[in-house]
Amino acid sequence: MMNSRSLSDVFNEAQVPAVTFVQPQEFSDIVGSIRTPGKHITLCGPSGCGKTTLARKALDRAKIGTGAQHWMSGRSHVNHDAWQAIFASEFGCSSDDHEVLQYLATAGILVIDDFHHLRREVRDAIGRNLKLWHEKSIRVLIIGIAESAHDLLQIDSELGIRNDPYDMKVQNDSFIGEVIRLGEEALNLSFNPKTRQDFISASKGIPSAIQVICRIACQRNEVFETLDEAREIICPMRDIRDGVLRSYRGKYQNKITGMAKGKQQAASVHNTYFQIIKHICLLDKSEIHVQELRDRIVGIEEDPKERAKKNTSLYNCLDNLQDVIQQRGLADALYYDPTSKTISIEDPSFRLYLSLTDLDQLEKSVKVRKTRYPWDVALSFAGEQRSTVESFREELNAKGYTVFYDFDQQHQLWGQNLRVKLADVYANEAEFMVVFLSKEYPEKDWPSFEIEIGKEARGKRTGTYLLPIRVDDVHIVGLSSDVSYMDLRMHTLEMIVNTLVKKIEYSGDSEI
Repeated sequence: MMNSRSLSDVFNEAQVPAVTFVQPQEFSDIVGSIRTPGKHITLCGPSGCGKTTLARKALDRAKIGTGAQHWMSGRSHVNHDAWQAIFASEFGCSSDDHEVLQYLATAGILVIDDFHHLRREVRDAIGRNLKLWHEKSIRVLIIGIAESAHDLLQIDSELGIRNDPYDMKVQNDSFIGEVIRLGEEALNLSFNPKTRQDFISASKGIPSAIQVICRIACQRNEVFETLDEAREIICPMRDIRDGVLRSYRGKYQNKITGMAKGKQQAASVHNTYFQIIKHICLLDKSEIHVQELRDRIVGIEEDPKERAKKNTSLYNCLDNLQDVIQQRGLADALYYDPTSKTISIEDPSFRLYLSLTDLDQLEKSVKVRKTRYPWDVALSFAGEQRSTVESFREELNAKGYTVFYDFDQQHQLWGQNLRVKLADVYANEAEFMVVFLSKEYPEKDWPSFEIEIGKEARGKRTGTYLLPIRVDDVHIVGLSSDVSYMDLRMHTLEMIVNTLVKKIEYSGDSEI
């Protein structure tokens, strides 16, 4: 008679699988490293690749009892700036080097999970101390997210053969298929061949992902323990997509929403940021060249002027992309290389989440502003006001708005016909033109050129375009004294910026 198993014993991404653990190729070598006295071990790889499960299983196989190992998490020590403080907190001792080392020597194998959450300077200090600790019979098993063991931990070159690094990757289809087979056997069921292949493809080689997928599929088919009679299950991925997404939502939803919002926190955001995320999701690849995004976002536009606007907006966003990735806490999952112009998804679990993301729901949560303009604001001013204008631009940027400011665009302007390029910016590429009216303004050639372009563009717009700010009492031909002005002598820069933000958000081009 078949042993009865609970579903949670068979498919369970939240704990070490009791039934469906499959040994990866490196398993025996890791066990050997653990059984070798004096060895440190480093396990690194993307999220969800099974590093922690592998470490626990390897320690068990190496017959290292619970009393001879001490587990700790880097997540618990993110605010500590010294290794002594971390271990003092962990063991409840003083931060004196000698006392900390005594505790480490009696801890057995010290396992530091989520090592990547520690500060860089702390990780480097631990790396430098591993050789010293080896000589004091202190052993460390480090687990963390990184592209390679070298990226995770800068090991002292003299440590050499005393540390065994293992770079874990995603698994192949045979490995994932074996996980499914063990689960089918334990629960007395079989997944339809097409269902099985869909699950293997959807998992993207991630051990934890196939656990989630199979668990949700069993739950949806009311399989909660071993079946009395064998049964075939047909379950398309589309039927369990919401359940799989729910398992990853807590980890990724806020991050992907934040990334789609761009660099800062505007109340609404340019459609281009959302378009970048949308097409990363739809392409379903782990490495995407910027040209592929450009073809999808810009290339479909038939009108040359609109295509030029979209192209400018795309490259404005890409200029900030790596900052956005860092700011949104996705540096372990996503990387943009501006030299090769490629976006790499380095966390397979994140790739899985992206491929299942509900883009309609994401668009609603992001509150996309479907503006036709790559710049929210273009600035026109005399050089004597540059310091004031730079402060104005910085405050707008800090609130998440795109500002055309000449010094920021030197790389774009270099070698171009400035009159042609600036005429295009002030006439077609900015939603609003903010003019700083100082006594020097009408005396300068470029400001005079810009205001003429702005006045002409104003006549073609259905809404407000020119927004004058008085610095001095000065009259500009073509700007009526009846037009409402903001005055820097009466209002703070911050107040004017906040007023402009409201105007951007509630302009006719905004969608909520």
